[in-house]
Amino acid sequence: MARSPNISNSASALGEAVGKLFEEAVRECVREEVETRGYTIQADRLTNGTGNRYQIDAVIYDADKNPIIIIDPKYIRYTKHNRDKVSWLCVAHYNLRKTYTTIRKSIAVLAGRWSEPSKALARSFGVETLEVPFDRMVEVLSRHGLAFDWPEKNRTIPSESLRLFGSLDKEIHSAIGTELIASIENELRAAVNNVLDADIENLPARVSGVEMLLKTDRDELILRTFDSVLDSMRYITELLSDRQDVTEFLISESIRDEPKI
Repeated sequence: MARSPNISNSASALGEAVGKLFEEAVRECVREEVETRGYTIQADRLTNGTGNRYQIDAVIYDADKNPIIIIDPKYIRYTKHNRDKVSWLCVAHYNLRKTYTTIRKSIAVLAGRWSEPSKALARSFGVETLEVPFDRMVEVLSRHGLAFDWPEKNRTIPSESLRLFGSLDKEIHSAIGTELIASIENELRAAVNNVLDADIENLPARVSGVEMLLKTDRDELILRTFDSVLDSMRYITELLSDRQDVTEFLISESIRDEPKI
């Protein structure tokens, strides 16, 4: 049986160990669906267009090694870490989707204490979110004799829990991971299957909205959203008229789109 390491910060070490079980359980949850459809899934490092590398815990590839779905399981214990974690998530997934145009969905499986504004921010960047609340984690771990809820500065409880965790065999560890994601496994499988089973050739009929990011010669980034492909094409047609400088046009469009008070 495994032995717990002599680590001074037991709370952090236990959180990291539980987080690893969570990540593995997320991958294994969808592995059968992925592989029976001719895809593969693995943790991988993806590089964006500017050379930044991002560790993604679950990347689903097609037969040509094109990434189709990226999934990030993320665990945090304290809400004070929300901003840093969700900001990384938004930036990483957004940049990778710009680089790998084959990516059709990005998913964050969030465990622990996540605030509503943080989850809303992730969704605003096109990241679908599934959540395992902290109370659920405490409940699952307590079934195996592991205390997982303690005052922030308490060291005795996490030290004992880490010792007990290290004494558990691999089968128990695997069972803990499976139990942690039990409440969201059906949603996760459905989110993955809906993409892998979709007819990509019928994409135009499935478009429910269009986002367009314009970059000017002054390095301005201007986002436009449309309810249909037709609306976006009308905008492009107008934009591609005989104007050499489109700044005036873009400003007038921004003013027109502002809500009236």
